[in-house]
Amino acid sequence: MEKLNFISELRTEMTKGTMKKMRAGGKIPAVLYGNNENINLFIDSKSFREMLKKSGRNVLINMKIEKAEKPADRTVILKEIQRNPVTRDIIHVDFYQLDRTKKIEVAIPIHFVGEAPGVKEGGVLNHVLRELKVECLPASIPDKIIVDVSHLQLGDSISIADLTLAEGVELAMLSDLIIANVVKPTVWEEV
Repeated sequence: MEKLNFISELRTEMTKGTMKKMRAGGKIPAVLYGNNENINLFIDSKSFREMLKKSGRNVLINMKIEKAEKPADRTVILKEIQRNPVTRDIIHVDFYQLDRTKKIEVAIPIHFVGEAPGVKEGGVLNHVLRELKVECLPASIPDKIIVDVSHLQLGDSISIADLTLAEGVELAMLSDLIIANVVKPTVWEEV
């Protein structure tokens, strides 16, 4: 798994006015929690959006905290992004500090490959799940889970139990859930 470097700065003032000024200046308030500590931070909006666009959400981040009493790099993962419901601008970010020896639960996106023969026969490929929850060590987090649908005939489906995951990666969901299926299209008749 790729590991990115990211710089943040310690946030000492937490008034509403300060937050508004910092957001207008291109900073996003953030929180780093885990390993029995909570640290309030500011991150650069532009570099954070570039990191998201380039690497996605499931990436290990080597975070350097500037203006801290004891500057130290921490290995973190992105936990949550809060957005303005109208403008969709990022207004707050949560990071989680990892312990490299403990397993964590993460949601991994599913990427479908291939073309289902059932679709050529007039069926519709239905993507039931878009991501899987897995449990693994931080160094073993997969970027994506690839699901091949090139063998699906009309009426066939793929369940979680049909997948083979990488070594050290365990499912954190029920294995009988369907990931994708090919179904007949619904036709509405006029009365």
